[in-house]
Amino acid sequence: MRTGSFGLATSALALALVALAPAVLVGCPENSCFLKICQGSSCRCSISSCSDGAAFDTTQNRCRCLKGYIPIAGQCLTPQAANAYCGVGRHYESGGCVADRCRPGDEIDQSTGYCVSREQVASNIGVAVGAGQKLGCPPDQELIVDGPTAACVPRSQTCARDEVWTGQVCAKVGQCPTGAIWDPALAQCVQYAQGSGDSGLMVHVGQWASANYGPNGGMGTSGFCGAFAKKPHSFGIVEGASAYVRITVMMSFPEGEIARGVVQAVTVFDASGNPVPPRGAAEVDAAARSIFSTLVQGGGRASAPTSSTTVRCAIVHAGKPQPVPAVGGL
Repeated sequence: MRTGSFGLATSALALALVALAPAVLVGCPENSCFLKICQGSSCRCSISSCSDGAAFDTTQNRCRCLKGYIPIAGQCLTPQAANAYCGVGRHYESGGCVADRCRPGDEIDQSTGYCVSREQVASNIGVAVGAGQKLGCPPDQELIVDGPTAACVPRSQTCARDEVWTGQVCAKVGQCPTGAIWDPALAQCVQYAQGSGDSGLMVHVGQWASANYGPNGGMGTSGFCGAFAKKPHSFGIVEGASAYVRITVMMSFPEGEIARGVVQAVTVFDASGNPVPPRGAAEVDAAARSIFSTLVQGGGRASAPTSSTTVRCAIVHAGKPQPVPAVGGL
C-alpha cells in the first residue's frame, strides 16, 4: 500500500522537491494523493493512499489498477487472486466471473472444480438414464453436483460472486471504481475506502461488510449466499424441503491493520437457532473467508477494530435430478 502523511511535507522536503521540479502540489481532489509533483503539464503522484496494486492517476484524479492487476470487488487483484475470488467452478474472464467449461455431457463438481460425466453423477445418485436421455432439472432450476451428491436448486441460489438475482436471472453488478463496491441493498456503488492524511487508506469496514455479505438483520447478498446455498446436502436439507440459515460474520483487525484482519462465520438454522451440520458450516466459512481475502489484500487502516453483520440465506432443495430428453428438457 502506498501511504504517507502530511507531516512528510515539511519545509525541508518541500525545498528539496522545488529544486527538482517547477511545481509541487500537496493534496488533490478526494484526498487520495498526498504529494503531487508536476513538471510543466506532466504530473505524478509521489505519495498516495491507493491500495496495493493501484496507483493514483493524476489525469483522472483517482486510483487506478496497475498493469497486470484486475479491478474487481473494489480492489486491484492479480489474475490468480481474481480467479480465487470467483470461487470453485468459476474463473475471471472478460470483466467478470464466468463458469468453467466442460465438454458436452459433463458437469462441474462444485466441491472440487473438476469436470465429471453425467453418467457418473447419475450412477452416484442412483438414477437410471436411458438412450436419448440425460440427467437434468426443470428449466427454472440448476443441476448442481457436489461430490457424490447432486441436487436441483433454484437458479436464484447459483449466482456468482459478482452477480445479483433480479427475480428472473443472475445479473452482473454495476462496475465501481477502486475503493468502491456495488451494494445490492442500495442498488448503487458505495465508497468504502478513502484517503486519510494521517493514516493513508482508511477502510470503512462496516460499509464493506454490508455490501459484500448483506445488511445487518437483512438477507445475504446473492454473491455470498450463492457460494453455498446451491449445496443443500451440506446442510442436511432433503429433497423438496427448504430452510433459512442465519449467519453472523465477525471481522477483527489487530492494531487496526486491514492486512492482519481475520474473519469468522457462525451459522445456525434461523427457525431453531441450532447449528447447521459441520459440512454446511465449513461451506459458509469458506465463502466468508474467500470474500474477505480481497479486503485483506488491499491493505489500509480499519475504521473500527471489529465489525460484524448478521444475514439470512435461503437453502432450497427443489428435488433430485431426473432423466430428461437429451434435446430440450422437461
